Amino acid sequence: MQPHPSPLAQIENVAAHLRGLLISEWRLARGEMAQNLRAARTGLILAVIGFAAAFSALFALTVALFLGLTALGLAAWLAALATGTGLLIVSALALWLGLNRLSPKAIAPTRTAAHAAETIRLVTEKTHVS
Repeated sequence: MQPHPSPLAQIENVAAHLRGLLISEWRLARGEMAQNLRAARTGLILAVIGFAAAFSALFALTVALFLGLTALGLAAWLAALATGTGLLIVSALALWLGLNRLSPKAIAPTRTAAHAAETIRLVTEKTHVS
């Protein structure tokens, strides 16, 4: 029969396990944040592309105005205007998608938070602590 560990030894054991749990949760959160920041980098790249496309649309609309003023017929002006408007729509979409990926909510370590909440629930359940 094994002797029962002293209360101090039990407290030290619980503290060591808790420390290990906290360290593993911290590592998990850091990993998830790194993954989310990589996704945010993609969002930033899309935002830059959207910004560049917006400038292209601005230039195309400028050409549309020029063609509208100098063209003999309305068809050339409308064609350039349609091109500029199409580029503007594409750039707005890319900018919107890029900025949505940069939101703090997209970067937050939600899986880690859920895992930590489940761990706390299990520890509370097993130790009958409320």
